[in-house]
Amino acid sequence: MCNINKAEVASRKKAMWAGVGISAILLIALVALSAPVLTRLVLFVPIYVATIGYLQVKNKFCVAYGSSGKQNASEGSESASQVEDDAALAADKKKTRTMYLQAFGITAVIVAITLLIPNIQF
Repeated sequence: MCNINKAEVASRKKAMWAGVGISAILLIALVALSAPVLTRLVLFVPIYVATIGYLQVKNKFCVAYGSSGKQNASEGSESASQVEDDAALAADKKKTRTMYLQAFGITAVIVAITLLIPNIQF
């Protein structure tokens, strides 16, 4: 069920760390500025990027490729190819749905936790 090569995994890892960095900076800014707690809901997007990136790295599986019936697992390949096997295509689509749901759930929990962090009072 691997559909991306090492270079593709490295790319997803960069997106994951970008999501983590943006989330951390944004959370620190919101807390430091004593922004209304509900404004932390904007964290959902960068945290989701980090989470889906993490899941793609962990599973060596790209959800965009999985949902479009493609793969790029061959080392050294720079372009994706179509998945021809119907059973593999169905398995990829199922894995894609599972990963999207996992990412949504994990992100929702993390965002809920951020809502519990008190603002800094200067």
